[in-house]
Amino acid sequence: MKHVDIEQRQKKILGAIVESYIETAIPVGSRAVSQRFRMSVSPATIRNVMADLEEKGLITHPHTSAGRVPTDKGYRMYVDLFLEPKHLTKEEESLIAKLIDKGCEDFETLMQTVSKSICMMTNVVGIVLTPRLKRSVFKHVEFIPIDSSRILAVLITGSGVVKSTMLDMEEEFVKSELFRISEFLNQELSGMFLGDIKGYLTRRLLEQSDSFYTFLKKAMYMLSIPGLLKMEDRIYFEGATSIIACPEFKDITKARLFLKLFEEKRDLMELFGEDMDVEGIKVHIGKENNRKSVQEYTIVTSNYKVNDRVIGALGAIGPTRMEYGRVISAVSYLSDILGKALEDLG
Repeated sequence: MKHVDIEQRQKKILGAIVESYIETAIPVGSRAVSQRFRMSVSPATIRNVMADLEEKGLITHPHTSAGRVPTDKGYRMYVDLFLEPKHLTKEEESLIAKLIDKGCEDFETLMQTVSKSICMMTNVVGIVLTPRLKRSVFKHVEFIPIDSSRILAVLITGSGVVKSTMLDMEEEFVKSELFRISEFLNQELSGMFLGDIKGYLTRRLLEQSDSFYTFLKKAMYMLSIPGLLKMEDRIYFEGATSIIACPEFKDITKARLFLKLFEEKRDLMELFGEDMDVEGIKVHIGKENNRKSVQEYTIVTSNYKVNDRVIGALGAIGPTRMEYGRVISAVSYLSDILGKALEDLG
């Protein structure tokens, strides 16, 4: 038999093992593979191929079981070489559209609704990382005097984020001057990305040499007050407790470690933040993750955009034994939906 035929047979048997194990969570024996195999292959041949796959590190056998389970390397080959997307049905897309439509009342509800939709479509945990403020578009700012030394600043972005900060002023501003400053900024900065504002105003300031210089400097001062143009990243997640019912979490220690991820959040937020600048779907399988806390799981991420500008990331996390085709399709679909919803909200 030609080498290429042997290679194709190995791939098919690996695929059969992966798909069977994803469905059943039971180590896969040669009989189960034979039932999924469309070609006539003897059990002895299947066992020989399984031995070859195990030698390559693509499958392994737990304890003394005769069955095999995929390794991280085996899942990776499956995802990269012969995974077929499992697109959402029209009914599922319609359900998501209804949920998003109801959840578009405000920014926070929308984030929660999207994470819930990912969970519903994938049976793993849905995660949404809030938009990075500096990547958001400026829409409106208002300065409201509270007393002679304090001003409430309210910033609204094009993605629906509302940020309010109390400013303790070193000098007194009259109400009419605050109105002029906010009116100027709202006209001058409309549609500009927040991360570009400081540089833009600095350049404008260098160009001025008349009385407008003083006014512009005051406007810059108002925007440079600590906290106004900064926001801590936040993640919304849904399904962390329900996924504990999966066989992988029968061990109470493993279940607690999984839930701890969502209590501390740091590792998840860093990973999603790093993936934000990489276009398309990213799949991190098991020990491919460089953070020890997530090396038992698979994480699927995608960035999302507003007006073609990447502003955040979303995705799913669950056991390495997840339905990859469906999870990837759902994450990709919801990333487009979230971007459009944020544009409408803005």
